[in-house]
Amino acid sequence: MLRVTGLAVGFGGEPILDGIDLDVAAGEFATLVGPSGSGKTSILRVATGLLEPLRGTVEVGAGPHDVGFLFQDDALLPWRTVRRNVALGLRIRELPSSEADEQAEHWLSLLGLAGFGDRYPAQLSGGQRKRVAIAQILALRPRVLLMDEPFAALDAIVRTRITQELLDWVDRERLTVLLVTHDLEEAISASDVVHVLGQGPRATIRARHRVAIPRPRRVLEARGHPAFGPLLRRLWDDLAAEGPAPSEAAPS
Repeated sequence: MLRVTGLAVGFGGEPILDGIDLDVAAGEFATLVGPSGSGKTSILRVATGLLEPLRGTVEVGAGPHDVGFLFQDDALLPWRTVRRNVALGLRIRELPSSEADEQAEHWLSLLGLAGFGDRYPAQLSGGQRKRVAIAQILALRPRVLLMDEPFAALDAIVRTRITQELLDWVDRERLTVLLVTHDLEEAISASDVVHVLGQGPRATIRARHRVAIPRPRRVLEARGHPAFGPLLRRLWDDLAAEGPAPSEAAPS
């Protein structure tokens, strides 16, 4: 569903990343981890057409309207109500206003925000804002979901809860996902495969690890699975070998 071949990205001088080859199968949840500045987000931006590569290709086995991008910041428009924020993409696709609003309310209800449609983003908590951003993307019914550290600013309890909600939806809809994160536990808990990007410049994929935890998956239960600890150790070692150690404490 998503294929990256010989990708190189740079902003003058030596490429940040070079020779990136990456395949994400239909219905697969893949994660990219790597040192800060290694170009993880650049791969997502090339996939959505927001960034032109130096060379190489990114092929998405879906139409341009079938790709959703969940940014690290929620990017909600402060002057629009929650309902109108969720409906924005539908209106851009020329859906009638009443129908767009109806679908927006449907998605807000599915994400536990029934009755919040008339509020503004400033009246919501961080977790609620993130749910609105997710509803905004899922309302467009993407087949491929790209996510750039979408839950980094949330506290641990809210982050775990929203991650579980999203995982449940991904499993129900058989979405194809590519997630960028610095959180190794999140990467293992959510993913079918974790790709480790090396230190730049000219960063490449240095390792790939399949996650031997069955799906559908419960986030908290996954962390107690026998495969979790050893894989966390391997990912830690992979990243520590590339340069600055990851932010998480080394597992014992």
